[in-house]
Amino acid sequence: MRASFTIFVLIVSTAVGAFASPVIERGQLAKRGGPQICTDRTDGSGETDEQVTKDCCAAVDHKAYFNEVFKQCWPYSGPAGNSVDEGKLAECCSSRGGGSRRV
Repeated sequence: MRASFTIFVLIVSTAVGAFASPVIERGQLAKRGGPQICTDRTDGSGETDEQVTKDCCAAVDHKAYFNEVFKQCWPYSGPAGNSVDEGKLAECCSSRGGGSRRV
């Protein structure tokens, strides 16, 4: 019983490490994360700006989509994924007068 639990823990920790590992794109370290939103305040606080979130999620070159139910930019692999390019999404949100944050 202990051996199977140990194997389970090793598998889970390996999977978590794979999702959390950094991604290197075009010679630079790209910070990837889970669901993100654009906000109506530049510091990332405030309400979700749904239209800007939708526009920026589509404009940024990453493996993510705008989830219509939650009004968030989600990785294709779901909320536990890490394929949203946080830096580029934040740049897009700020260029539209708002902020961004991970949810």
